[in-house]
Amino acid sequence: MKWQFVELQKYKTEALQFNEVVDLKDEITTTFGDVILDVTPLTVTGFAQADREDIIVHANVKGQLVTPSTRSLEPVEMPIDFDIDEVYLQDEAHADRYEIEDSVILVEDGVIDFNQALAEYVALSVPLQVLTEEEQNQPMPEGNGWAVISEDDFDKKKEEEPVQANTPLAGLADLFKDED
Repeated sequence: MKWQFVELQKYKTEALQFNEVVDLKDEITTTFGDVILDVTPLTVTGFAQADREDIIVHANVKGQLVTPSTRSLEPVEMPIDFDIDEVYLQDEAHADRYEIEDSVILVEDGVIDFNQALAEYVALSVPLQVLTEEEQNQPMPEGNGWAVISEDDFDKKKEEEPVQANTPLAGLADLFKDED
């Protein structure tokens, strides 16, 4: 999905609607092969519209990808479904029009390469922790004097235990307790 910037400038009152199936498997697995082992063709629906001299693109992306388990590196198949909102501009001075949170991309060669954005967003959609079904049902690993616990268990344990000061002078806290 590549568009000429000047061609999209024509869509000021009515947006350019698109609904395409894009196969980016080679590009994604080459660039992000350590995170994404395989990806199905992506269904991309959305619109592009000119806003003053800039182009706003909104898209919804759906597909399937295979990523390694973060525990065993076994392949895990997972669905993806996310939205992309980006602003493309040719004049860097226009960046002041948008919030810091907005994804603003400067187009220098007159071509908007949306495939590159798609590939990057697919890689960003992979969660930090991915487990196979078997790993999700297994107990967390543990050893002699250590154990892996979930974040929820850690938070629960933290609430149950009183906070203890861990400073060199913490032992002096009870020194004048009898004088009160």
